[in-house]
Amino acid sequence: MANIFEILKGWSRRKKIILISSVVMAIASLILIISWSQAPNYQVLFANLSEADAGSIVNKLQELKEPYKLTSNTILVHSDKVYDLRLKLAAQGLPQGGGIGFELFDKTNFQITDFMQKLNYRRALEGELSRTILALVEIDRARVHLAIPEKSLFIKEKESPTASILVALKQGRVLSQSQIQGIVHLVSSSVEGLNPQNVTIIDNKGELLTRPADDFIGLTATQLEYQKKFEKDVEIRIMDILEPVIGKSRVKARVTADIDFSRTDKTEEKFDPEGQVIRSEQSLKEKSTTMGPAGVPGVQSNLPGKATAQAQGAQTQSQKQSETLNYEITKVTNHIQGQLGNVKKLSAAVLVDGVYAAAKADAKGVKEAKYTARTDEDIKRYEELVKKAIGFTVDRGDQVAVINMQFEPESKEEILPPPRDYLADGILIAKYLAPLVVALLFLLFVVRPIIKTLTTPPVPPKVATLPYPKTVAELEREMKKKELDAKTEEWNISLPPSEDMPIKKQMNEWSQWVMSNPASAAQIIKDWIENEES
Repeated sequence: MANIFEILKGWSRRKKIILISSVVMAIASLILIISWSQAPNYQVLFANLSEADAGSIVNKLQELKEPYKLTSNTILVHSDKVYDLRLKLAAQGLPQGGGIGFELFDKTNFQITDFMQKLNYRRALEGELSRTILALVEIDRARVHLAIPEKSLFIKEKESPTASILVALKQGRVLSQSQIQGIVHLVSSSVEGLNPQNVTIIDNKGELLTRPADDFIGLTATQLEYQKKFEKDVEIRIMDILEPVIGKSRVKARVTADIDFSRTDKTEEKFDPEGQVIRSEQSLKEKSTTMGPAGVPGVQSNLPGKATAQAQGAQTQSQKQSETLNYEITKVTNHIQGQLGNVKKLSAAVLVDGVYAAAKADAKGVKEAKYTARTDEDIKRYEELVKKAIGFTVDRGDQVAVINMQFEPESKEEILPPPRDYLADGILIAKYLAPLVVALLFLLFVVRPIIKTLTTPPVPPKVATLPYPKTVAELEREMKKKELDAKTEEWNISLPPSEDMPIKKQMNEWSQWVMSNPASAAQIIKDWIENEES
């Protein structure tokens, strides 16, 4: 450690400043990267909020001192507190969803006018109806608009209230006609004097959901829905019985049902003449008897002192009998109530595909499957199966047609997965790898050079070495070479190049040069001889 301090003391001021700055910057970068990687991740708390709901939720989050981010109509909070905050806000009745309700009247204001009071009541009623409609699982958002006319003293000027409802359905959900009629009757029953026919419901695509009865065909939307559902069920029965035999996606069925939605009541009485029973019986018997002779009736025979006269005549006896029987004929009374939704006629059209042999490659290498039509016996068997499946009745006039035709090959479109957000994935991975990378770079380029510098012993300074003195012969040779170069320049001759050339070519070049410069060549040879002798 003492050696390290001694080495640091021996450094220059500029070198010390560079070292301290590098260490401080590396530590600051490491701290920033670690704090960024440890920053909390935000997730959606609520989305698609109304302005009133968003404001209420933000105020509540500020009261709870919870950090949040607000983007458009979406509120983001820490990912580890999403569910906890949802429960807390739900306990406070947030979000309200359908707007403000009857809590609008919780605070009393004596300065409010009658117009504002009526307006607030309508707003509260609309909000309460929206909340009630949102209780349906299929509905994501709902808005209710009520048009309630002012009450008039004159009956002729009386106007009926109307209601308009906008519903936004969740992804992949639909409302059945029974649910739509339920919403209509719910709203009409909540507003005084509102007729269900004056309630209109549309979805967020602008499609009208409430369909009035068609006067021409006499069917309501519910009856049409029942008819379509019945036809769909019969089609599914046909597909279920044929697909295991023919193959999946090789059967197409369409069914048309003529359904009678009228209801008739019938009362009939039947009398059976052979079935007789005694309804009542009456008997009368009369018998009269007279015993021996008797006096003459009257006053004379009853006076005292008078002799009674002998009565004339003999004993009289009479008898009478009468009997009356009343019969009742057997009567049967039947009251028959017709069933609603009877099937009057059923028609089914079934299209089946043929048989495909194994695919074989042709001369061009294209594989094509050979198509073979189904036999008439197979078609008849399929027709019998269809008749049994749909409950075919001849008396009803049902019709079934099974036809064999080749289907067009289905184009296999690849269902591409949703595009992946590589940027978000990269940021998530960088949060975990960045501290490690920065720490590694800090060790390699800051700590390691410093340690190496402090632990390496100082290099001794290099001592300048003087060249050895040259000999007299070397000095003479250098002088003669310089004189020869000077003479060459003085003679103004140019020697032919001799490097990087074949020997034969070099000799040709030298011979031509000698022939062109005989004087210069003689002088050079003379100098060579003199140098050799010396």
